[in-house]
Amino acid sequence: MAAAASSSGGVRIRDPEEVRRRRAAPWTSLGVDGADGEEEAAARARTMARECDVYVGHGGDAWRMAAWLRAELELLGVPCVAANRRRCGDAPAHAAARGAMDAAVVGVVLVTPETLRNPHAVEEVRAFLDRGALVPVFVGVTRGDLVADDVVAGRGDLWEKYGGHLWMVYDGPEEEWREAVEGLARAEPAVEVRVGDLRDRVLDVLEILGARLGRRAMAPAVRAWRAEADLEIPFPWNTGFVGREKELLDLESMLRGGARAHDKASGKRPMHPSGAVFDEWPFLDGVVCVSGASGAGKTELALEFAHRHRHEYKKVLWVHGEARYLRQSYLKLADHLGIAVGDSFVQSTGRRAAARSLHDIEGDAIAKINKELARDIPYLVVIDNLESETDWWDRRAVVGELLPRGCRRTRVIVTTRLAGGLPGVRTLALGGLDASNAMRLMTGARALREDDAAVLREIQETVGGVPLGLALVGAMLSEVAVGPAELRAAMRRAPHRAPTWEARDDAALRDNPGLVRLLDACLALLGREAEAGGLEEVALRLLEASSFFAPAPIPAAMLVDAARAAAAVETPWKRLKRTVRLPCASSRAPSFAGGAEQAALATLLRLGVARRSTREGCVSVHGVFRLFGHKAGSGRAARAVVDAVSAAAAAAQGRSAADDHTWAACLSVFRFDAASAGVELPAPELARFVTGSVLPLASRCLAGHSACAAALELLREATDGVFEAEERYVGGGGAPRRSSSNGGGAYVELDPKVYRELARARAELLVARARVMMRAGERTVAEDHCQSAIDILEVVCGDWHPATLGVREFLEQEVLVQTMNGVEPITA
Repeated sequence: MAAAASSSGGVRIRDPEEVRRRRAAPWTSLGVDGADGEEEAAARARTMARECDVYVGHGGDAWRMAAWLRAELELLGVPCVAANRRRCGDAPAHAAARGAMDAAVVGVVLVTPETLRNPHAVEEVRAFLDRGALVPVFVGVTRGDLVADDVVAGRGDLWEKYGGHLWMVYDGPEEEWREAVEGLARAEPAVEVRVGDLRDRVLDVLEILGARLGRRAMAPAVRAWRAEADLEIPFPWNTGFVGREKELLDLESMLRGGARAHDKASGKRPMHPSGAVFDEWPFLDGVVCVSGASGAGKTELALEFAHRHRHEYKKVLWVHGEARYLRQSYLKLADHLGIAVGDSFVQSTGRRAAARSLHDIEGDAIAKINKELARDIPYLVVIDNLESETDWWDRRAVVGELLPRGCRRTRVIVTTRLAGGLPGVRTLALGGLDASNAMRLMTGARALREDDAAVLREIQETVGGVPLGLALVGAMLSEVAVGPAELRAAMRRAPHRAPTWEARDDAALRDNPGLVRLLDACLALLGREAEAGGLEEVALRLLEASSFFAPAPIPAAMLVDAARAAAAVETPWKRLKRTVRLPCASSRAPSFAGGAEQAALATLLRLGVARRSTREGCVSVHGVFRLFGHKAGSGRAARAVVDAVSAAAAAAQGRSAADDHTWAACLSVFRFDAASAGVELPAPELARFVTGSVLPLASRCLAGHSACAAALELLREATDGVFEAEERYVGGGGAPRRSSSNGGGAYVELDPKVYRELARARAELLVARARVMMRAGERTVAEDHCQSAIDILEVVCGDWHPATLGVREFLEQEVLVQTMNGVEPITA
């Protein structure tokens, strides 16, 4: 434990991170937070000296950028050595580094002010200058500063800043030093790194190296990384962000493994319940949990941090933490990391994959993602709105499996409503805004009278100081012709919808009647405007429809169509026409009129109830507003959302753009953990939903991301749902009734086509489950599923139908052959 005497004579307990920074002061404010072990670089140099294409020398403190460049080049297949020769521990390490220099085709030297006093760095600059292979990267210094005469004579910016220390410490031949400095000043190409553009400059260096090495594949890869930069954060930068500056500093400090910024300034450290003070806690490095109630601004804080610091990371990876979507969303990080985690579940004759436990398959996929995050390439992972410490599908611990461990560069931010945060993770509890910032959030740039300020303070107390409600108040005062007193009066008239709330509902609304009254009052004030034309009703339908979509950004055309369809109960003919029309609609502009819905959505966007996404044509709605719409709505939106998602999935033709919302539709149609399904589809539509949405979704989850638990559960629930629908249809629950010709009463007339569609859908589900069971080694279960599917297909299609023959062939050549060979099954 390091301690230092303070100016007041007390003892100040320093954080280990602070001690490390004092030993080696950072060369620039680019978020560098530690020192890399040069022994590792020397070891790499020993093994790669003979095949080194790029040598990265970092004679100063630019170890973070050097490690990042080395990892990127290795990922692109370019042999690379990065080393600080001053810190090589022995003569063999020096010799290996020198051998890598001689073998390298290109030499990258990270030039910092410290470089000019390092004889090894000066030697590297001169060696690569002589060969015409130097690519200097200036960090914390510009080429205009490098004038040898100015530094030696005590002039120029470098002299003023460092007092000639660089030249005096160098202690080498002046001629060689002048040659290196003047060569750096005129070197081409060169890259200058400034505060706020680290990622772009790393990509520039990679492009230059690709051209110098003649590796054509590097340029498209860099262009692809640049193209994805605008879409990596789901929402644009919030220009109206207010307050939370102290929390942002705390978050940055805690991500780097230290105490909060204000705790460090006051000499405080967290204390154990016994009263002892420890230097280190058993916390995951680089992981911070931001906890707080709904509407407290957790996501806004994470967004602000991501936008401010995105240049320090190669990518910002956003994960939806809602319980039902967390595992799939985390596995989809593989697409952004450029790694393959899928597994071949669809077996065919010929080469067979070894049987493995489904738990192991999914665990290996997560391990691949975490291994990629553990490289020297920095990523920022944001897990937003984590609902539970355990997974919803199989009750496994989230912290123990999903959160990456041992990451030296990657940082993870978790936002959650869980009061105690997560075990083993540093927690930043987010409270309410202070009085001045709360008033700024409500007033914006408007000048208010003293009585208006008193009214706003009363409204603030009524809504419990929830920042989300305060922001809505400010938006109403800015966008709608209403004053603070009128808004307060509307809130007093609005009823609290107490009978609609349940114990499992979010406490932000359930236990905050003032916030509910504010939402009711806002809708009422919107509805009174003459030009709005019933805007209150339409806006409420939009909020209700958004509650049945996934938490991912929603295509605006799909949301508007679902809200329009939920206006009234549709006839089958109207629903058919809308379903046919929707696939032709663009995600940017719906092909139907929908004028009222589009106007209401535009109003919600202006008020901040809905927000635009960086994904073109998509919007998102906060969970508090979604819950309010779900509770206050008519109850007809769920079916409309399922229809809209089903039509969009059919139009996608196998693409996974709407997978999150297809999952939401499946959760509405099938029971899962609920007593009954929320949406009951007629028999023909259920069969089409299974074949057009459920089976492709399960296949993509398995083959694309190895999401075994969720996909297998979906297939099981869909099988049970189709079987129940089939029984209801055959039993007369879903078939039309007609009167008999002899007056003997009504009889049930079954449509053979509808029955065949239901039966074939169930057979396809059974075959899909059989293939998964074969991959897991459960051959007995797979044989039962195949035999059941064959029995169904023989009835509805015939013995010699291609579908029947295909399942029978799979049973005979894949299942029975391996069973007869005596292969022991394993537990799935």
